Amino acid sequence: MKQVNSQSFFLVRAPTSVVISRRRLHDLLSMWRIRQDDDSDMAMATVVSELVTNAVSHGAGDMLKVVVSANIRRGRLTIEVHDDSPALPRQCRPGPDAESGRGMVLVEHLAITCGAENTVRGKRVWAELALPPQPTAGRRSPDPRRAARALARRFPIIQWPRLRRRLRIAALLRAL
Repeated sequence: MKQVNSQSFFLVRAPTSVVISRRRLHDLLSMWRIRQDDDSDMAMATVVSELVTNAVSHGAGDMLKVVVSANIRRGRLTIEVHDDSPALPRQCRPGPDAESGRGMVLVEHLAITCGAENTVRGKRVWAELALPPQPTAGRRSPDPRRAARALARRFPIIQWPRLRRRLRIAALLRAL
């Protein structure tokens, strides 16, 4: 598993893109072998849905660009949605009977941090989420004897006993 994974994809600016964005996000995380629990899966699906929905509803242009980046070492997943409108999202507090207007409030509560900024072609709205702890199975501490045997199998033409003798002699000379 790489420590940092990043990929972008394009979507038509249409309501059907919301479902497609959730499926693409899930596929990317599976491809990168990033483990999710129920809470993180729900948070990631909600955030990508809300960001794409806002871009579809309030954005401009025919296409949306979605960028997904996972930093395993930091335990973070960043989701960005780009559209051609320069108008940044505004924070609104909908009334209890309002049927919309809660998307960015949800994103703020589910994300570690989020924001929006103008770009050359429009705007970028992003959110950074926490990844659940990833398993470390398969990572072993290096065993020098095992590494030496692997090298000897991989490069059989090198005469390893002579090389070891030379290395020991060089180490003795350095110690003097």
